Amino acid sequence: MIFWSLLLVFACLACGVNGDTLYFTSDRDGNKEIYSTILGTGEEHNLTNTAEEEYGVILSPDRQKILFLVGPEGSSSIDVIDLKKSQKDGWRHTITKGSGKFLFPRWSPDAGRVVFLGITEKHGSRVYITDVSESDPVRLSDIESTQVGDWAPDGGTVAFSSGSASKLGIHVRNPDGVNQRQITCGKDYDAVWSPDSQKLLFISERDGNKEIYTVGKDDVGGLCDQKEERSKTIPLRLTESDEDEYDISWSPDGKRILYVSERDGNAEIYIMEESGNKKTRLTFNDVRDHQPTWSPDGKRIAFVSEQDGDSDIFTMNDSGGDQTRITNNDQEDVEPRW
Repeated sequence: MIFWSLLLVFACLACGVNGDTLYFTSDRDGNKEIYSTILGTGEEHNLTNTAEEEYGVILSPDRQKILFLVGPEGSSSIDVIDLKKSQKDGWRHTITKGSGKFLFPRWSPDAGRVVFLGITEKHGSRVYITDVSESDPVRLSDIESTQVGDWAPDGGTVAFSSGSASKLGIHVRNPDGVNQRQITCGKDYDAVWSPDSQKLLFISERDGNKEIYTVGKDDVGGLCDQKEERSKTIPLRLTESDEDEYDISWSPDGKRILYVSERDGNAEIYIMEESGNKKTRLTFNDVRDHQPTWSPDGKRIAFVSEQDGDSDIFTMNDSGGDQTRITNNDQEDVEPRW
C-alpha cells in the first residue's frame, strides 16, 4: 500500500507541467530535505527523506526530473530524481564521481545533460559536463572557475564565471568543449541567458556594490585589457543604487526582469522591463522578501518571506497582488522552484 501511495505521489508530481507543483527546501524534519506541494491542495511531500542534507533543487526544462545537492557544505555531491519513476524503478542516482565539492548544477535544454562546478584537490575548480544517465563527467572549462551561470535555451552555450585575476569575468563555451571566449571583464557572476539566448543578465560588483547588468551575446569589442578594471565589451547597467540587487531572472517571454533590491532598507522584490525601465516594487514588508521565481506561464511568482521570524514560501501575481501563503511552520522553507 505504501509503495502504491508513493507511486501515485510521483505520478501526480510529474503531471504538473503547467506549474501546479512547487518544489522547495525545508529543514522541518531536522535536516534539509526536498519537498513538493501541488498548489491548492495544502499537501506537502518529502521527496528525499534521508539523514543527509539535501537542498538546492533545480527542475528540468521538461519538468520530469530534479537536480539537487547532497551532503555538508564542504563536500557536496549532485543527485537526480526522475519524477516519472518510482523508488523501485531506480528513481534516484548520483551524477558526480569521486571526492570533492560539486555545485551549481544546470540542465541542458533537452534535459539530457548536466553541467556543474567541481572543486577537487587534483584539478582545482573547473566546470564539468555529464550525460544525466551515465554519471561520467568530463571537464568542460580549462580555466579556474567560480560558478556555473546558465545553459542557453538554444543549447549552444554554457556561461560560467572565473575569479582568476587574469581571467576575471564571465566566459562562455560550447557544451561540446569548443569556442571558449570571455564575455565580460570584472567581478561578474550569476549569469542568466534570455529566453531567446541573445542576452546575458548578470550581477556585477564593478561599481562597488551588487548591480544588475546585461550584455548581448555578440557585444564583444575585443579582448579584455588586464591593465584596466573594466571590459572592452559594452554591458548595459540596469540598476543604480547604493544598496545591493540580486536574485535575478528573466520572465518566460523575456520582456521583464525579476530581482531583489535592498534600496529601501531591507530585501524587497522588484520587477522591471528588460531595458531597465519601469522599475516596480512588488512587496512591501518590514522583513526580507527574496528568492523570487517565475511560474512557467509568467503569471505568478513564488518567493520566500520572513514574516514570522522564519522563512516561509508565498506566491503572488506578477503585479504583486493576490499574495498567498504556501507553507506555514516554525522551520526554514526556502528555494522555491516552479
